[in-house]
Amino acid sequence: MFSESHCHIDTKSIDAVKRAEEKGVKLILTAGIDIKSSVEAVRTAEMFPTVKACVGIHPWNADQYSEEAVRKIGELAKASKVVAISEIGLDYVGRRDSEGKFVNEYIDKSIQLELFREQLKLAKKLKLPALVHDRTPDEEVLDVIEEVDLSKVGVAIHGFSKDIYYAQRCINMGIYLSIGQRALFDPNNKSFREIVAKISIEYILTETDSGEPEGVIKVVEKISELKNLDLEYVGETATNNLKKLLKIN
Repeated sequence: MFSESHCHIDTKSIDAVKRAEEKGVKLILTAGIDIKSSVEAVRTAEMFPTVKACVGIHPWNADQYSEEAVRKIGELAKASKVVAISEIGLDYVGRRDSEGKFVNEYIDKSIQLELFREQLKLAKKLKLPALVHDRTPDEEVLDVIEEVDLSKVGVAIHGFSKDIYYAQRCINMGIYLSIGQRALFDPNNKSFREIVAKISIEYILTETDSGEPEGVIKVVEKISELKNLDLEYVGETATNNLKKLLKIN
């Protein structure tokens, strides 16, 4: 069994979900990045037994922050198929503009921080785990998580791509690390693959951060190779880790 802890699919993704299911991907999380896409995530999850929804406002969209926006995310989070608050976090690198192009500018840090804190507090209040986006130069995301204290609801770092010291702090805090295809297959990032080989399998989740959840199998294959572990064992363990985080059977 395989699991996809972070993708972006919608109600038109029937074929993509079917392909994943046929390959053995039995648990798929689709994440919202604003209110509109969070609504779509809930609708998508309601269409497919294997899909569950995450709702949240991405740091690229932090300019949409308001008390009302967070309240709406909270209302969406009460839907039966919502299992986490995501995609939330901090990004001090850049973002996609209205045309979908990546630009080297980001929303004001203070606005991002306020939105991030409020969504973490929401996760804590609703007793839902947070799946967190972190593109910052240091450990600020972990500092904020520690400050709000989500130890009783759980956290995962989506698209983990930092160093072994960051990974160890996460593990010490009980935070899962979701390994995705972008960093894992970067030909110029051998050091990251060496880090993945060292991380305890008990804290690893698997993801694609794409519209094709079947791609998570290649992620599992690579992790299996790096750790010299059986493919099925890695897939099952990552899936059980995700279920433990989400508190589902």
